Amino acid sequence: MKMKYCIIILFLGPIIAQDIDLLFEYGNQLFINGRFDDAIDKYEKILEQDQENADLYYNIGNAYFRSHEIGKAIWAYNKGIKLSPRDNDIHQNLEIANSRIIDRLVLPEPFFLLRLYRDLKNNFTIQEFIMIGSLLLFLEASLFMNLQFGWIGNIVIRKCISILVISAMLIHGIAIDKFFQQKNTRRGIIIENGVEAYSGPFYGENTVLFRINEGTLVDLHQSQEGWVEIILIDGKTGWITTNTMRSL
Repeated sequence: MKMKYCIIILFLGPIIAQDIDLLFEYGNQLFINGRFDDAIDKYEKILEQDQENADLYYNIGNAYFRSHEIGKAIWAYNKGIKLSPRDNDIHQNLEIANSRIIDRLVLPEPFFLLRLYRDLKNNFTIQEFIMIGSLLLFLEASLFMNLQFGWIGNIVIRKCISILVISAMLIHGIAIDKFFQQKNTRRGIIIENGVEAYSGPFYGENTVLFRINEGTLVDLHQSQEGWVEIILIDGKTGWITTNTMRSL
């Protein structure tokens, strides 16, 4: 697992940005020296300042993986992919980490058209979809203006304008779909092994419904103080303590 050494900090004062960069560089050096727990401490301090970056999540994921904290490594890689969905290094390391999950739940492959749509939606951020759609609209407007002024005018150009309009609408539609999916869906990663899921949000007389292991992806439903209700991909639901998972 290689490391990344570039981190971009935007909209920060020069002193704060310098402190963040120093923490990142110090964490990288600690990682190189095999002091993975200390490297994690430096990386986490950056996250505590509400700063995030795909390279940061990649490196902290590697540090967690080397510390044999597979659940936290999977959490970090997933966070990195949300910021940089086409980063092959993060995807590769996530695949390696996922292979270490105990009792991994795997769903059957969806219909290929649905899979293609999901792949397309997951390969770009919302901002990238908006930029692509806006570029298509700009090209369409430019061609339409040329057509109106008579600079160009043939059936091929008219068809190109129609294709650009339809493509822009589809791209913006995917962006809206992804926006509402992220807004309405809360997910998390289990970070401990043998986590017990209860029938209610407290110990008492509640029954242990099932146990799950670190690295498992779960949907988050409702929450109460110190507890959150989770839903597994196979439909099982239960309550776990919040300190056994990290939100995506």
